[in-house]
Amino acid sequence: MLSFSSEPVSVWEKLKKTTEPIIMYGTGNGADKVLDVFSEKGIAINGVTASNGFVRERTFRGFPVKPLSYFEELYKSFTVVISFGSSRPEVLENIREISKKHRVLVPVVPVIGTEIFDEDYLQKNERDIEKAYTLLADDFSKKVYGGYIDFLFGGEFNILESITTPESEAYESILKPQKGGAFVDIGAYRGDTVEKYLTLCDGDYSFIVAAEPDKKTFKKLMENCGKLPNFKGVNAAVTDIDGEVYFSHDGGRQSAIGGDVKTDSVTLTSLCNGIIPDYIKIDAEGCELQIIESSGEFLRKYKPLLNVAAYHKNEDIFKLPLLLDCINGDYKIYLRHHPYVPAWDTIYYCV
Repeated sequence: MLSFSSEPVSVWEKLKKTTEPIIMYGTGNGADKVLDVFSEKGIAINGVTASNGFVRERTFRGFPVKPLSYFEELYKSFTVVISFGSSRPEVLENIREISKKHRVLVPVVPVIGTEIFDEDYLQKNERDIEKAYTLLADDFSKKVYGGYIDFLFGGEFNILESITTPESEAYESILKPQKGGAFVDIGAYRGDTVEKYLTLCDGDYSFIVAAEPDKKTFKKLMENCGKLPNFKGVNAAVTDIDGEVYFSHDGGRQSAIGGDVKTDSVTLTSLCNGIIPDYIKIDAEGCELQIIESSGEFLRKYKPLLNVAAYHKNEDIFKLPLLLDCINGDYKIYLRHHPYVPAWDTIYYCV
């Protein structure tokens, strides 16, 4: 048992043993993944609901999609299973309101990979999970880490709520890019992080390099940022090799290495191409560990500020701090979770 954990039962066991009806909230790819695991673990649902704008005359996996009010009239009490991802304030507020009336659980399936964070996974990785906890720089990071592990394991929505802080808190209290610096954005999407960086440095920077592998998204990135001075956009995946990789071009969180489209690939060192960055953001759809491991000498020598996504693979939450500490023990490693259900937008900030 982990020294910092307060969650003794996995979400899968809770759902398997509950005597209440189970109502699934969501009908997308996430719901498909969750139902596949339910099938493997012998968990049955009693109905499917969706947000008001998505309740129409349709079915999902054989269930008619009904408004939540339908089930509130049908059952005295039931458990709501969240099976989609969102950071939209109105959606999160709706989930909060539902949690005041019903038990809300969020069974987590990884964005990348198939291993479920259950009893076997926890036992197999217990030593590394415990060690990573000790590397965190402040008490709140340890609270976030413990809550994140408990959420992955136990699926309680209220636990995730208790460790959530706005992104602005991290930039105010932890990571403060300096004016006149250089920024490298890995997984730049349409330029949203570039815009945040421009705000943080008051538009005073020396160079920006932004990499985005998805072709359609890269086009949007260049439309939004291409006219900035000293800006370079790179339409490539950043990995641990210079060459080509296969990538799925889905334009969102389903985009990942391992698809069917041959895509240019560069390492972090090649991407920088002589630029010494003060600040690097790495949101590389599951390649974060490979990028950091292959850039060890670079990170050890220059120690740029880091913003690293920690939620694509289950192992990222503990392997990332272990690797970063091994590469450069001078890093102070902080963890924050920003508003998102499930626990996406969980970020390691290293200074």
